[in-house]
Amino acid sequence: MTSLDEQPSVLLTEEFSLVGMDVSDVLEQAGYRVLGPAATAAEALSLLEQQTPTLAVIGIALRDTLCTALVSALRQRGVAFLVHSGYRQDDLLADAFRDVPWIIKPAAPEDVVSVLDELSLTAASVRQEAAAAPPVRLAELNAVRAIAHVRTNPFIRKLESFAPLSGEDRTLLEQICANPRIIPPHTDLVREGDKPDGVLLVLSGFACRHKLRATGARQINAYLLPGDLCDLDVALLDEMDHTITTLSACKVVRLAPELVADLLAHHPRIARALRKNQLVDEATLREWLMNVGRRSAVERLAHLFCEVLLRLRAVGLTTETNCKLPLTQVDLADTTGITPVHVNRSLRELRRRELIELEGGRLKILDYAGLRALAEFRANYLHLADCAVA
Repeated sequence: MTSLDEQPSVLLTEEFSLVGMDVSDVLEQAGYRVLGPAATAAEALSLLEQQTPTLAVIGIALRDTLCTALVSALRQRGVAFLVHSGYRQDDLLADAFRDVPWIIKPAAPEDVVSVLDELSLTAASVRQEAAAAPPVRLAELNAVRAIAHVRTNPFIRKLESFAPLSGEDRTLLEQICANPRIIPPHTDLVREGDKPDGVLLVLSGFACRHKLRATGARQINAYLLPGDLCDLDVALLDEMDHTITTLSACKVVRLAPELVADLLAHHPRIARALRKNQLVDEATLREWLMNVGRRSAVERLAHLFCEVLLRLRAVGLTTETNCKLPLTQVDLADTTGITPVHVNRSLRELRRRELIELEGGRLKILDYAGLRALAEFRANYLHLADCAVA
């Protein structure tokens, strides 16, 4: 059992009592120890004086004043925080809150927890790097950090599976990925009809490409998992013909068209890997068309689960037969072209056959060989080499 000292603590501010209670309850259920909720900036500052929290969830304006003094105090203490507010990021009042994760109200408390979990992982990584350790020279420390980052960077791992990269290539790619934004779940990164302004790179979480009918019916055309790029040559288009939306909290980097052009023109190994990655995206779309057009509902889900597992394994996010799957039954229905009720029945059938367990946003494949046989899953379209061997 986790002790109070081991529990991450969260300073929570919320001007509306009922909202504060709801968010507080969900945070506690997720394993956080909540300080607050504080309805005023004065109360929040008082709690901060008594104890420095691990993280904070704050609004822009509370009952007594704006939270600018609280933001300054949190920054001085090195406390990472998330803004949960009815104000938008482009509002004039938001100037002091730039460059932090942001959720616009109204939002489900579970979405707040999802983004906070991502923020917690980032903050923990920073603390571990800064923690006191046996003295080493600065150059040695930087080298160790660089190696560790490369090994855990899903984008670099994915490209290296397609083409050998030099040390300079890896360093450049690491610099490109250095400052991701944490995006809440169910956020449109770019909408159909928008003018493209860069290539999106997903470093954590799940996002998707999708199309909407006038009725609001959605068809998901692709999952964007850690290490995935969204449309390498999108700058050639005048407008987007589909929407890209986060399905869970994500870390995302936007690559300027000029940067992408430079990578393709002046870094041949990276360019080769990017081109092969694009071919794999096209092959995956062909396989998804086969899935929707020629497989049964149970087979569609079985095939999808095999694919997601191998794609996450390829970038080092799972080594076993279980992985994160932060998808609702509606998401699965919109992916496989069936109803949520049919998804529910199909999941029950997969459980009955003792092929999978799916609970709490985690997928566990109990019998990979059986699941693969049911789906007639062949991983050749992913071109993952050894990663595809189960």
